[in-house]
Amino acid sequence: MTMTNNHVASAAHLSCASCGQLLTGAYYVMIDRSESYCVACITTRPRCDSCGAPLTTQSWRLHDGRSQCAHCHHTAIYDPAVAQQLYDETMQAVISHLGLSLKVGVEFRLADAPTLQAVRRLSDDRPAEPGPPTLGLYQRQGHIRAIYILYGLPRLLFRITVAHEYAHAWQGEHCPLLQDHILREGFAEWVAYRHMLWLGAGRAANRMLQGNHPYRPMLEHVLKMEAELGTVGLFAYMRTAE
Repeated sequence: MTMTNNHVASAAHLSCASCGQLLTGAYYVMIDRSESYCVACITTRPRCDSCGAPLTTQSWRLHDGRSQCAHCHHTAIYDPAVAQQLYDETMQAVISHLGLSLKVGVEFRLADAPTLQAVRRLSDDRPAEPGPPTLGLYQRQGHIRAIYILYGLPRLLFRITVAHEYAHAWQGEHCPLLQDHILREGFAEWVAYRHMLWLGAGRAANRMLQGNHPYRPMLEHVLKMEAELGTVGLFAYMRTAE
């Protein structure tokens, strides 16, 4: 959830983006957006499954049960052909600006939430743990390698997820002994973070460092490593990490 509590007495000139009522006391704001929300809407209204904002009458219900606010729906990727094109663009950009090339290709598959969960259960026999919903997944079964991405993600979130999962595919080839969860997920999130900066999406990159996502401290850990080792040193360390 990318929202913060704000206690500004002069909020009376603002209106809640969800119910339209004037804000006269404490209210909440999105980290990188202009909308503000009253306490009642924050505590009682259902939330957008992509950004966490309270829903309004302008919302969409996807076939797999997820809800989408108007802001996220505006750039959401639903068309498989559009998704494939954006996936290819993201993958080629990561290869170009970070040099993370693969010797063996990886397929792309757009999936709904139940399909993604089923694939995750097949590739991970550990019991499910509480946490954020699965947005993407890299899976290797025999000679088949595939990246699954949840359909309906907003455009930048789609690209973040593709870059993150592509980094896992790169790890599979170049860091085959890597078992450290913090390093594995932190590096994948670092690749996505660097991709956002390369795109010029500074607000999306900042959100990755300001939100309460569980990958945030892992990203911060790898950014600290990059500051100490440099980018070349970070890649060298990843190739020998276990």
